[in-house]
Amino acid sequence: MKNHIKRNYNGEEIKSGEILVPIMYSDFAESCCTNQECVKTISVGGRQFKVMYVAVPKEIAKYARNSFNLAVNEQLGHYTVRNSVSVNKLEDVYELEMEASPSPEDEMMEKEEKHEITKLITDLIHQLIEQSPKHGFAALLLINNIKGKEFHEKMHLGHDAANTVRKQAEDFLRCGLVNIDINGIHSKKLKNTAYYREEAYHLLDVLLKMYNA
Repeated sequence: MKNHIKRNYNGEEIKSGEILVPIMYSDFAESCCTNQECVKTISVGGRQFKVMYVAVPKEIAKYARNSFNLAVNEQLGHYTVRNSVSVNKLEDVYELEMEASPSPEDEMMEKEEKHEITKLITDLIHQLIEQSPKHGFAALLLINNIKGKEFHEKMHLGHDAANTVRKQAEDFLRCGLVNIDINGIHSKKLKNTAYYREEAYHLLDVLLKMYNA
């Protein structure tokens, strides 16, 4: 079915070298979708899922599919997950699993793949921070499991405004950063913009050092 899609979710023609991958249909997907032919319902594990197909460069299609498979497996109950979209390890978002007794070759491949994925995620977070420091900071707070009152205080926003940003950042993480149009995210320049950017990069540095990236 997706092979008949000629234009991306935003109405742009699908470029050479891009591959269509599904993401869960969410409030964020609904808000940015202008091409309804990209919205489909698929059956997985006996359940129906509403999805939106997005075109991504073939180099990252594998990681986009892994992100979608993770979301499907969570909803099918194949493993226990937390009630938050935040994670203890960035690689968990992309379903990396360590073998019990890996060979030296497997360890090398695992290390190289982890490095590639970490670089990809880091680049995407950099893009998000530069496009919208507010959303980049909010996403990193969620990744670090900072929420509730502490989240509101660190965002320097009122309760309703902080909840709106939190929900938007949750949607970005739930869809997977490889699956969203980061350049299409609009954010007004605020008095706290410089603060958001500085704190976001600080959190990112701490996170990368934690995982020896």
